[in-house]
Amino acid sequence: MARVRDVDPRRCLVVPVDVGKWSAMALVADHHGEVLRAPWEFRLDEPGVRGLLSVVAGAVRDVDAVVCRVGVESTGHYHRTLVARLRSSGVEVVELNPAAVKEARSQQLLRRLKSDERDLGAMAELMIRGAGRVPQVGDEAMAAQSAWVAHRRRKVVAHVALSNQVQGHLDLVFPGLGACFDGILRTKAGWVIVRDLADPDRMRRLGPEGLRRFVARRGVVLRRAKAAQLIDAANVALRLPAGERAPIAALLRADVALLEAIGDEIRRSEHELARVLDATPAGVLVSLPGVGVVRASAYGAAIGDPGRFPNAAAAYRASGLVPTEYSSAGRRRGGQHISREGSVELRSAIIELGRGLAGHDDDFGAYRRRLRSSGKRPAVAAVAVGHRAHRLAFAMLRSQEPYDPNRWAAAVADGPVMAKTGGRPTTAT
Repeated sequence: MARVRDVDPRRCLVVPVDVGKWSAMALVADHHGEVLRAPWEFRLDEPGVRGLLSVVAGAVRDVDAVVCRVGVESTGHYHRTLVARLRSSGVEVVELNPAAVKEARSQQLLRRLKSDERDLGAMAELMIRGAGRVPQVGDEAMAAQSAWVAHRRRKVVAHVALSNQVQGHLDLVFPGLGACFDGILRTKAGWVIVRDLADPDRMRRLGPEGLRRFVARRGVVLRRAKAAQLIDAANVALRLPAGERAPIAALLRADVALLEAIGDEIRRSEHELARVLDATPAGVLVSLPGVGVVRASAYGAAIGDPGRFPNAAAAYRASGLVPTEYSSAGRRRGGQHISREGSVELRSAIIELGRGLAGHDDDFGAYRRRLRSSGKRPAVAAVAVGHRAHRLAFAMLRSQEPYDPNRWAAAVADGPVMAKTGGRPTTAT
């Protein structure tokens, strides 16, 4: 807005682009809201983008435009190739949050009347107000980090869902087996039995010592007491008829193999993240207690280039963890929750950062205990600890200085302190 304050609005152009899977729609308007190029559709390929650039260039020439911004609604991943192509052509591009576009449309009483043309109008209105965020762009290491973090996140979700499915099959094939372990899929012996011996009849025939030898041949030690407990469970387990149990056992074997493959892929992701971490701004975060490769990478990928945020508070708002507010006529409504309007990935990364620090740093652990003892719910305490951890981590990303516990302790001892975050002072406690 500072760039266009004293410029004729007719010479300031906005080009909203509504992206689909194979094609997109765009229009060109000035800051008066006058449409200079009516909405048109183009394919998301090289000829289509060249046509878009040609139309925009023509509009810029016609009005001798001083500023021309292209705004792309950030819908899933479909917009990313278009944004990269436009940036490579020197076009000024901003991304618009789909929730903001929907809200702008609702302000025109069009919440339930959605069309591409109405979305373009709402996007143009947002851009005229100065809305839009610069796309997250990094070097090769940051791009790799972002890709591997997303890959690992998807595989973890799949791993959890498939683990629950395996547990369901196991309850039918070998009822009572899961009760012998505290998390059967998380123990070495439990994993061997689920994979190779999820049959109560076979286990009963082996006996305690035979079971121990069976597990030992696969490189795992099974204590006698645990072996006896497992044989007892096999002796008393209910059994489905053989005809019903056989197909479920086959599905169990298939799902266990798939679960093992997903686990290997998660470990591969973590290996790749460790390989690129030191080449990214987030490498400094592993100096924090309780923050390893996974937590540091997740936070670094969610923040991206810390320079795109003016300070830690702006980055925190982008996470959607800020509390909602409702006040009117001097009255404020209490009991508000977090807004949840922002990046889910950044929100999760901030909470995980706080969880790691609270579990391994005395000061953060004490802070969480104080919150809990004052009556704060666990989720509220987790958000507060995450907020504090985020301020520290964001300052470290900017300064690239490793964590100094003595410096942090001195800062906390002084009460509300000022920590530099991108040149602007903000409280660190």
